[in-house]
Amino acid sequence: MLPLCDLTMSRTLCRFLAAGLCALTVLSDPASAQVVLKAQPVVEPEKEAAAKPPPPPKEDLKASWQTQREARALTLSVPAPRGQIVDRHGIPFAQNRAANYLALVMPYMEGSSDAQVTAFARSTIDKVNQVLGKTWSLSDERVLLHYKHRRWLPLVFSVEEGLNVEITPDMEEKLKSLMGGSLVIQPAYLRHYPQGTTACHIIGYTGKTRPLPTGPIVDGDPVFEEMEGREGIETAFDSDLKGQPGIVNVLFSPDGKRLSEDVRRPPSPGRNVVLSIDYNFQKYAENALRKHTTSGAMVIMDVTNGDILAMASNPGFDLNEFVPGIRAKRYEELTKDPRLPLYPRAFRGEYPPASTFKIVTALGALDSGKVNTKTYFDCDNAMEIGNRVFKNWNKEGEGSMTVVTAIKRSCNTWFYRAALESGADYLSSMALRLGFGERTGIPLKAEGEGFVQSNAWTMQQRGHKMLPGDIANMAIGQGMVLATPLQVCQCMAGLGDGARIPQPRLVLQIQDLADRVVMAYEPKDRKRIDLNPDHRQAVINGMVAVVNGSGGTGHSAAIKQAEIAGKTGTAQWKIAKDQNLAWFTGFLPAGKPMFAFAVVYEGEPGEDVSGGRKAAPIVREVFTNIFEKAPADDPMLLAMKDVPKATIIEEEVLEKPTDIQVARPAPPPPPEKKGIGGFFRRLFGR
Repeated sequence: MLPLCDLTMSRTLCRFLAAGLCALTVLSDPASAQVVLKAQPVVEPEKEAAAKPPPPPKEDLKASWQTQREARALTLSVPAPRGQIVDRHGIPFAQNRAANYLALVMPYMEGSSDAQVTAFARSTIDKVNQVLGKTWSLSDERVLLHYKHRRWLPLVFSVEEGLNVEITPDMEEKLKSLMGGSLVIQPAYLRHYPQGTTACHIIGYTGKTRPLPTGPIVDGDPVFEEMEGREGIETAFDSDLKGQPGIVNVLFSPDGKRLSEDVRRPPSPGRNVVLSIDYNFQKYAENALRKHTTSGAMVIMDVTNGDILAMASNPGFDLNEFVPGIRAKRYEELTKDPRLPLYPRAFRGEYPPASTFKIVTALGALDSGKVNTKTYFDCDNAMEIGNRVFKNWNKEGEGSMTVVTAIKRSCNTWFYRAALESGADYLSSMALRLGFGERTGIPLKAEGEGFVQSNAWTMQQRGHKMLPGDIANMAIGQGMVLATPLQVCQCMAGLGDGARIPQPRLVLQIQDLADRVVMAYEPKDRKRIDLNPDHRQAVINGMVAVVNGSGGTGHSAAIKQAEIAGKTGTAQWKIAKDQNLAWFTGFLPAGKPMFAFAVVYEGEPGEDVSGGRKAAPIVREVFTNIFEKAPADDPMLLAMKDVPKATIIEEEVLEKPTDIQVARPAPPPPPEKKGIGGFFRRLFGR
């Protein structure tokens, strides 16, 4: 293998590359990684001194280049290696590595014609192609432009589809006899994503800041392409990650030979970004989604501080396909894939939350005072509201029940009645209180905002308040209500705490090369919610019964290590395609919530889905892996050791209740006046 520093222009550049990579070394084996964010480069002074000849006296050099018309003294910029992106334990998601490209160095050919210059370049490239079986080439225009303005610098020609092609060690060995003179190795930094597809929608990728200049060399021109963030954390924290370029003065003889160099400023590597993500949590979530879904997402948050421990979207893509750039055909495949692998469903996807929203409806209705924890409503198989029939998922009536059993059984008609009794304002207010309808504030662009219909919005847009049908739809998370999986998970974190919603935190800190914390993002409250303790407990009792009670809809989420409080959901989604969603959300342990979660499963057209059958098993698999694969002394396991199990409430369902408060829905509004105005209100306002 040829040495990395077999480059006409500078051994200093090679030392920059080697030192920069050493300074940013992190263990890339997830099984053994620790929080080690730097390593000192190994320097061998004796070898270095022996390999580098002593420079001639500066006075002689000065006299030489001043008297030779084609000599050049250049001031060049050496791009800095980007900082790393690591998980909360130091496992790397984004690093750097050195890459080698084949480049042409053009000697000064005094009196030569354009044809002779291009023939020289073509001859060198043809020799390489014969050895490697390639068809690389440079246009005559490109060669002549480079020769005229920039011939002192290497011109990379190992290019395919506009992208530099890396030279492998085997290729270098085959070309050994051709190296030197006009054929050189051009080193550069490349981004490297050691975990491949893991957390791809969070990490993002980079691209060229700009093409290399082609005109006359000016001070500060980069030696190789600079990179900038294009998506995810790579772009959100680009100013921290990109570092400070180095500056080097290089003196060249007329024939392109490097005579001397003077490092004015070495490149300073970028800062490291430490995420809240736990690599193992993220991997378990992604593996379960790949196993159980065609498309879907899962989010896990720490209830106590808002840390996002996993934020997985399926399908994903390999970040390394974007290094140094993605080929046009492959990018077209990704963008035209109907499964949308580039789409970050976990925080950008806006879905009807379905029956998971019944938690909001229950809390809003209880907060209104018109419904209490002992209020019974009939759980019929259907209910007529206005001129429409709103159905329950169960074709059989289930009798009268309170909020606890209504949550356990996910009874639609109970929630229609509770919502109509309490009114739209209490539902909308509770939804906003729990974080729906606004972005969470994570530092990733284009986060989904979601939507919550309200009387105020409906009055402004339609000229009237929400109709009973609007309220009924909203009560079960359908109609004009949308949420991201991250928002649903955030709601569960707020319910698990009861008094506050923690600010979702994706980045813990920014560190410099010496491991000093230059910016820390401390946990903070996003908002106070101060839920009524009795109301909250009744809702949690229902959620515990969903997973652990008889007749609960989420039994398939249960795990032996902790008691889960959860809520299933099944949403009408793309009606024209007969494509529906399955949800499961909640927190654990139910008695002392530590982890909130949300899973959405995108069904295939025509597929029969439900939250209990499709989404709940994903939760079981992920948390089983988390607990079974954690070491015995893991702080998480120790903290959960003495958490008492919640009491499972099995309330009586009444067929014909007597001496019990049984609330009935409010009477329908009076009929509208006939005429064209009433017609349009019925047509567009329903």
